[in-house]
Amino acid sequence: MKKLCITTISILGTCLLSTYANSASFDCDKAASWVEKTVCENPELSKLDDAMAEKYKSNLVTSSDYEDSKAFKDRFIANQRIWLNFQRNTCKDTKCLIREYKEYIEEDTYYDWEDELNSSEFPNKDMFGEFSKNFQISVFNVDGKHKNTLQNAMNTLSINKVDKKPNLSVIESDLIFDNLHTCSIEDSIARWSQNHWVVNDDQPDETVELRLYPAMYKGKNQLLLRDINYQFSSGRCGVRGYFDRIILEHEVS
Repeated sequence: MKKLCITTISILGTCLLSTYANSASFDCDKAASWVEKTVCENPELSKLDDAMAEKYKSNLVTSSDYEDSKAFKDRFIANQRIWLNFQRNTCKDTKCLIREYKEYIEEDTYYDWEDELNSSEFPNKDMFGEFSKNFQISVFNVDGKHKNTLQNAMNTLSINKVDKKPNLSVIESDLIFDNLHTCSIEDSIARWSQNHWVVNDDQPDETVELRLYPAMYKGKNQLLLRDINYQFSSGRCGVRGYFDRIILEHEVS
């Protein structure tokens, strides 16, 4: 026998249940994207989303403790947008979403290789090609003069296809850092997993990997570099190399 709601105004609201029963950091009644709907419908993801929001709010509060609080606050806001656009919103299944949330919240690595991908999960053409970014770097003590100057530079990274291996690519990159320190990534094999490429330099009891997240961001195809645990750049480039959260733009051929 169906359970009927008593039609009195005082309890009508309890009968009109929301489509999305689980809580989240946003209004689930207004969920529009697949990611938002999945978060609302999945109890584990809903709790993770709440925890993510709490950590984000805590970071904003903490930013006021720094001397240049506005700069730190702006950085937290920018990093949050980057995480949403490149990492969370590019997921295609709940497993990927859970991993991205847990890594955000716990600042630890959760990784499962996908041994086999079906054709719908292979990277498309926008996940390959040339990516670059023009910018200015700080150069100190130019011509023996003890002062900082700005100089034009360009970071480049190529994601090259491997014949008959749609889930693999070869990465080549030239990155430039302050005071003209450079780092090259040559002939490194990357593997596609869910929403990103990953290059592994794993060591005993330590995860050392560079992830490359392609996404449409601000109307352009772009690529986010994530240096997990900040170990990849130091191993390849030394302590002066730091390229976590560098964003490059896809070059149009």
